Amino acid sequence: MSFLGQEEEVRELQDRFRYLYTVLFIGVGLLSARLVYLQILKGDTMRRYSEENRIKRVKIPAPRGMIFDQNRTLLIDNRPAFDLEITPQYLKESGQEPQVVQLIANLLNLKASDIQERLDRGKNQASFMPVKIKTDLNRDEVAKIETWRIALPGVAVEMEIKRTNVFGDIASHLLGYIGSVTTTELPLLSKSGRGYEMGDSIGKFGIEKQHEDMLRGLDGQDLVEVDALGRRIRERGKGQLLSTASEKGAVPGKNFVLTIDQDLQIAARDAFGDKVGSLVALDPRNGEILAMISRPSFDPTEFSRGISPQRWKQLLDDENHPLRDKVLQDHYSPGSTFKVVTAIAGLEEGVIDDKTTFRCTGSMRVGNRIYHCHKKGGHGDVNLTNALIQSCDTFFYRVSQRLKSVDDIAKWAFLLGLGQKTKIDLPREAPGLIPTEAWKQKRYNEQWNGGETLSVAIGQSYVLTTALQLANAYSAIANGGTLYRPHYIRTIEDTDGKVLKNFGPEVIGQARLHARTVELVKSGLWGVVNGPHGTALASRLPGMDFVGKTGTVQVIRIAKEKIYQHCESMRFNQRHHGVFVGFAPVNNPKIAVAVIAEHACHGASGAAPIAKAVIKRYLEKHFPLEFAPEVLAEKIKTMPNTVPHITRKVDEDEDIFVDTPGAAPVIPALPSGDDTPPINPSPNSNEESR
Repeated sequence: MSFLGQEEEVRELQDRFRYLYTVLFIGVGLLSARLVYLQILKGDTMRRYSEENRIKRVKIPAPRGMIFDQNRTLLIDNRPAFDLEITPQYLKESGQEPQVVQLIANLLNLKASDIQERLDRGKNQASFMPVKIKTDLNRDEVAKIETWRIALPGVAVEMEIKRTNVFGDIASHLLGYIGSVTTTELPLLSKSGRGYEMGDSIGKFGIEKQHEDMLRGLDGQDLVEVDALGRRIRERGKGQLLSTASEKGAVPGKNFVLTIDQDLQIAARDAFGDKVGSLVALDPRNGEILAMISRPSFDPTEFSRGISPQRWKQLLDDENHPLRDKVLQDHYSPGSTFKVVTAIAGLEEGVIDDKTTFRCTGSMRVGNRIYHCHKKGGHGDVNLTNALIQSCDTFFYRVSQRLKSVDDIAKWAFLLGLGQKTKIDLPREAPGLIPTEAWKQKRYNEQWNGGETLSVAIGQSYVLTTALQLANAYSAIANGGTLYRPHYIRTIEDTDGKVLKNFGPEVIGQARLHARTVELVKSGLWGVVNGPHGTALASRLPGMDFVGKTGTVQVIRIAKEKIYQHCESMRFNQRHHGVFVGFAPVNNPKIAVAVIAEHACHGASGAAPIAKAVIKRYLEKHFPLEFAPEVLAEKIKTMPNTVPHITRKVDEDEDIFVDTPGAAPVIPALPSGDDTPPINPSPNSNEESR
């Protein structure tokens, strides 16, 4: 019985083994079929997948577009540099992260904590994306890294094209600078779909930022073979996969040809010396910006190569603010340069003409306030032309009293582009301020005080303008009333020089000035620079008909008993600003220049010589048939200097002007002093003017 029972158990187990054999057979069959599929049918594909585990994709950064001046002088270039990168994925897999970080710190004289901080900042991107540790390695540093490469898993030296400002700190605020994409910028850039990664460069300021999309170009990529720790072991063409893999070439950015003339930039830089301030030169015929500098400045190359924290702090702490674009971002009281606006308002509103005269005794009382002229003893009887030449404050006080309100002055200021953005294609432009009765009511909930109009008439009180606005306003006066939008690009081109886009003049306003108004104002401006009592006589350019207006702007309230003290005796940061705006030649003007020299005391000595240097360089260079030195020498011998419409000589007995049509003016020695600022009766004048 027991034997029969065992046979039944064996038969039962044999039936179970039959099912097990079937399962095993099916399993082996499936594995065999899968192996046949992978090894035979998909063998080439699987081999490629396997080899790609040894392939590292290397980005080929696109060279940014280059920037040239109008003469094709290279301003911004791309030059090769070497950067140290670490790929976190390989570094972690090696298990040697602390040792590698410390070794790099020793080799490159860095702090290990700084290296680790950079790695930590890169954690918000994929681990296979490299993190820049140090940019712009020198030759010795590259040699050290290559020597120790076997002990540096995940570490690589990559060549990159770096941005270089060929002329150092000239025009830095206009050209701008680039920097690395930050962790705060990356999410926004990722949403925009512009394909930025950590470590990529992006425009941060000026043209580099404003035209980033055109300058940047498209990055390419290459493939290299690496070992398990990310160390490069084979170059393209030495392996089957690398020899057949496709390469995506980089597409360079577009090149920009500017309206800027670098020779004028250099002339302006040299003329400024160590002064603080700004200069902008325009072509009154079309609004092209010929020169534009802000001093002090900085070298944008420092930013593209990676600026140190110490240098960044130094720039931030500098009391002269080298990072601010003083042409656009800072606005000032224009001082006496604003008197041309008051003159235009008076002439166009019909309250004065060329025969109108006022007596200047050195001061005048309005209500319970005394308004001073810059000349303590007064100028005597003056007409409009002489008032501009000698910068007589009293004359313009009287003109403002004849106008209906400050709104009449504001009307013509606005038509000339003051108190509003010029619409230049650059960010952060300050609008300035031209006060009106409605503005004061809204701003301070106070009615306009008639006495405040007197201060506005001479460019004080609440009036604020930028250097660019002043240059644009005088350009409009020079050309008869047309206001152009300032622009700094002539063409955008591809790498082959094909023009992709042209930029031309754009009219943004028209001040419909009567011809007689323009003639009278130009006559006064001619006398400022060329007349015997002109405040800018020292900057005269014989034969070039250089004209303009000086201005001196106080930056603090001055006590009554100190208004005639010498500016140079004051503390530097309390000294007046010097302002000058002018153009040349007086007929058919070709260049207009505005200069603001902070704490330079006088417009005549602090600002006018800078404008003179730029205008002289421009006319001699671009119009040699009219203004070359040898041509001017002959012209001066044979042609008298004539004042447009009104010519004058000096009556030596009485030291007054006598109108004598047709006579050439006698140019005496430079009169002492400049048009120093008067006491400003507005309670907010000094604070607002800064």
